[in-house]
Amino acid sequence: MIEDEHELNPEQAFTMRRDRLIEAIALAFRDVQLEDGITLHQAIVLDDYGTPAEEQRARLLDTETDWRDISDRNLLDCPSALSFLDQKGFLFYLPALMTLGLRHFYADPQGIRSSCEYHLTRDYPQGLRRSQPAKIAQKRGFSPAQVAVVAQFLRLVADVDLGHEGVSFVEAVERWEALADRLNPPS
Repeated sequence: MIEDEHELNPEQAFTMRRDRLIEAIALAFRDVQLEDGITLHQAIVLDDYGTPAEEQRARLLDTETDWRDISDRNLLDCPSALSFLDQKGFLFYLPALMTLGLRHFYADPQGIRSSCEYHLTRDYPQGLRRSQPAKIAQKRGFSPAQVAVVAQFLRLVADVDLGHEGVSFVEAVERWEALADRLNPPS
């Protein structure tokens, strides 16, 4: 088995890096519970200005207690959910969405990966250039390990360079990496 990424062609190296990141996401978010947080389908009802009764019916559609059990279909059916989740819902659904986005990196079905990038590099009213990862991490309730995998996720996107946001995006990624380094000093 080849362990050195330098011995691999670019696609093999990407796949190895992506798979390691998916494992790191699973580890960093392994104990996250939704509890009374907003669910995927509730978020869509909120987006559609639904009634409280509609919101309660929508919640019944989301029965998963472990984010790893959420189906791709449910995630794909609710691509705008990150915009309408509370802290608990965001923390619960983000690893599933990042994992789906990584597994289908180039296709980016329903803009899932792009939505994760967007919500991790902006905190309204701050745009990309003025985003402050420490504030985003605090608002979302990220642990130091979760900050580290978010930084790795964003770095992978920047390194693949899909040409979407240029220097401002790279600078936002660097701020995430600096925060991850401060919160996770070498032992």
